[in-house]
Amino acid sequence: MRVALEYDWSGDTAIDTPALRSFIATATGGQPAPDGTIFLNGMYVMANLDSEDDANEAMRLFGFEDRFWVTFRFANLADETTKTHNTALMVHVLIAFAQSHSGSGVLLHNGERAVLQYGKDGLIFDADWEDWTENPEVAPLLTQFASRTLPQPLL
Repeated sequence: MRVALEYDWSGDTAIDTPALRSFIATATGGQPAPDGTIFLNGMYVMANLDSEDDANEAMRLFGFEDRFWVTFRFANLADETTKTHNTALMVHVLIAFAQSHSGSGVLLHNGERAVLQYGKDGLIFDADWEDWTENPEVAPLLTQFASRTLPQPLL
């Protein structure tokens, strides 16, 4: 049995849902559906603002108040080349967002392991996440941005 791969991005930037979805669709070249889900070959992306009742309190452990969430869901039947490329697209979305918007955020693998974080200290890749060094589209970015062991308060 193959398990689908999922990354969850939370951030504290004040942005509305349509603008967030538009940013992601533009950055990935994905196609937005009427419900706001963005579809790409081998991946779909869902993004929403959190209501005050839905805010993820665990994000305080990363030093910010949760305002929005984005889920990158990789198709379990996609080939490795597609998964590799979609991983790079996801990373580029976060880099572009961090560089063009103020605020803080974190990318979690399957909702618990911090693999990328941004905020006042810039963008930081988790040095212990081998997927970054093994991905030929992401590895070159490790020379442009900080890479160190990120705190793992959810593990």
